[in-house]
Amino acid sequence: MSTSPPTLFNLGCGSTIAKGWRNFDINPINKEVEYWHANNPVPATDCYVDVIYNSHMLEHLNPSSAKKFLKDCHRVLKKNGIIRIVVPDLEQICHQYLKAIQRVDNGEKLSRHDATWMRLEIFDQMTRDSSGGGMEKFLKSNPPNSEFIINRCGEQVKPFFTKNDEQSSQIKIGQAPFHLRVKAFMSRALDFNNLRNSFLKKILGKKDYTALQYGRFHECGELHKFMYDRILIKDILQDIGFSNITVQSHSQSIIPNWKEYGLDSTNSDTARKPDSLYIEAIKPA
Repeated sequence: MSTSPPTLFNLGCGSTIAKGWRNFDINPINKEVEYWHANNPVPATDCYVDVIYNSHMLEHLNPSSAKKFLKDCHRVLKKNGIIRIVVPDLEQICHQYLKAIQRVDNGEKLSRHDATWMRLEIFDQMTRDSSGGGMEKFLKSNPPNSEFIINRCGEQVKPFFTKNDEQSSQIKIGQAPFHLRVKAFMSRALDFNNLRNSFLKKILGKKDYTALQYGRFHECGELHKFMYDRILIKDILQDIGFSNITVQSHSQSIIPNWKEYGLDSTNSDTARKPDSLYIEAIKPA
């Protein structure tokens, strides 16, 4: 007698898609990803899902919305169903910041750069007013502590590092041949978003248009609206009704066949996002 495969939900998947899972995101990158907005209920009936996974999504919701989302996860999970939550680890971030400050006091090499990066990890993703914010700017400045940053954030940050000789070899649009400049100008001029924004600038004026752009950015989903540690998440999950709440690692899980999915691990079995806190819980029978 065959057993049906488990129902696995990957909510807020971004570009991390797993075979055998239903992958959901607000910006589906391909046909394998279904559209879903975190402000909406989890797209499933009661007691339907075996496992729910969400990575670096919860911190993008305000605390009340995050708890509402977790309550809905509890609703759709089967009895003995598992939820796995991955978020930036506030406890670890604070430890690393204090260690960097101590190294500054000790006069250690690159310690000031490390402390700068840790401040960005704490504040920039909650306070930035443009995409990428101070973190992207710092990465693109070719910081000498790149190894420290990669150890903190994983291989995902490597594409941001650029070499000065590569930057100097790039042709700026103002230095391009005339026909390329015309082509670029026409492309921008015919772009609907540019036309709409130009119209809004004239209607609203500079001050109100700037406020509109600021508001748009704050609603785009990039900003962090809260941060979590293991104590807080455990308290929230217990309050909702979850049990058997445990801290895991990128490679450890109570989810059967976890390593096969590669959701929190790279091909070399290192953590995809080393700055993470991994917590799992079970919906009691």
